[in-house]
Amino acid sequence: MGLVIRNVLLLLTFSLFAQLASADVSGNWTFAVSLGDAGSGNAEITMAQEAEGKMSGTYSGQLANGSIAGTYEGDNFEFSFSSDALGVDITYRGELEDDATVKGSVIVQGQSIGTFTGKKKM
Repeated sequence: MGLVIRNVLLLLTFSLFAQLASADVSGNWTFAVSLGDAGSGNAEITMAQEAEGKMSGTYSGQLANGSIAGTYEGDNFEFSFSSDALGVDITYRGELEDDATVKGSVIVQGQSIGTFTGKKKM
């Protein structure tokens, strides 16, 4: 009986850790970005997940070229960069999907101005 209880506890513990584990979005990505009437285009993103839920990397696209900084938790991530062309900070807030793609919103000054989808480069 003790063995059964121990195995059940181990299974529950493993399940809990599996749910708390963060999906890894590290790597090189191509994002298809749609900004409504402002147009659309592609961006090349490199993301690196770091300790304590932090994220860093680079953004290269029509809006800017430079460093990104952000956070991640579970399947959700968010990063920002400064766009000299627009004179504002831009935030990408997204989620890793079950099919290993990402999708989310492009946010400027607290307002969603567009959407993105992304695929990891192989």
